[in-house]
Amino acid sequence: MALSSFGTFFILLILGAICFQLAVAPQPPRSGSDDNGDVENDCHAQDATANTVNSVDGSSCTPTQFTKANPLSDNNKKWKWDPTSKSHPCNIRRISRSELLRLYGDGGVPNLYPYPLVIYPDGDGNNDNGKSKFVNLTTLDNLPLNFPSNFLVTLTGSDSLSSHRRTIPLTQYLREVLTANNDSGETLPNQLGNETWYLFGETFSDEWAAFLQAYELPHCHSCTPLHREQNKIALAFGMGNIGSGVQWHLHGPGFSETLHGRKHWVLYPPGSRPEYDLDYASRHWMENTYPVLEDWSDVDVQNENKNHGGFLKKWNKRNASRRRDIGERSGVDVVERGPSSKKPWECTINRGEMIYFPDQWHHATINLEKYTVFVSSFTTEHERSQY
Repeated sequence: MALSSFGTFFILLILGAICFQLAVAPQPPRSGSDDNGDVENDCHAQDATANTVNSVDGSSCTPTQFTKANPLSDNNKKWKWDPTSKSHPCNIRRISRSELLRLYGDGGVPNLYPYPLVIYPDGDGNNDNGKSKFVNLTTLDNLPLNFPSNFLVTLTGSDSLSSHRRTIPLTQYLREVLTANNDSGETLPNQLGNETWYLFGETFSDEWAAFLQAYELPHCHSCTPLHREQNKIALAFGMGNIGSGVQWHLHGPGFSETLHGRKHWVLYPPGSRPEYDLDYASRHWMENTYPVLEDWSDVDVQNENKNHGGFLKKWNKRNASRRRDIGERSGVDVVERGPSSKKPWECTINRGEMIYFPDQWHHATINLEKYTVFVSSFTTEHERSQY
């Protein structure tokens, strides 16, 4: 009888140990949360009451809290589209600054030029003292010195609508982008765009305006000192890490110059709106949609070259002091209306180079290095008052 009691006790002891192990075993995170429990939900609840997340002391809704499904575990994953590659294709016409001025005069790019252009400096680009000075002001070490201590910057989400805002010190933002995702300084494809904070589009304060006065405008017919004085050109400063960038969107024409790092651009003409998930940043599209699209054929490349040649002939033929109709909006003859089955116009804009993006072209951008800095110039010749 005593042996039977001991046996019963021993069995109960084993079952108790098993139940204890099951109780303390880690459970998989619930859908919509991360390994921090409800932190992600808490951040979303805060966003539901206000689009601006103020984190001056860094205590609320930092990017690590916003990470979806713990992408830190994906750091070593082999992605389909590698932003750090040095061999991304370029099918956009590249032209030196001197050749641009030779073809179109000192005014540079004509109003409403209908095709993308990549403009690169002659030589090594270090002979321009004005540009070299501003580039030096924007190095990682020097950038914070241009502003008061604890200078606040307003960040935007990287989704197509840039629907969220967050205000933090500039120095904190620099630390966050450089150490993102386990110090990789990388934004991953599976991070939601409205939870991926980005410095761009909210640099219009007096401090930013004073800082950007030192920036040399592009060579274009709507980029003169008079346009600047009359506020008919808007400048925006931007900075991001590897894989960051804004999802597909469109607006008026302009330029974007890379000051540090490299930046990849993808574009479609107005009639070919790409399909994309507006909740994610641009790298999500590059990872999931771009690889399955058709490559450009030799005929596509030849047609791109002919487009620029045809515009130049029209320019020379209508060589007059006022060229109101030179940049006709019908410059791109797009048969299809809707998503293209082919890969976009694309090119990597290296340090010292700039891209011209035409009016109402769909475009997205992806930064390729840990510290990528750029300035965009938005012109206004698409407004009838500017003709």
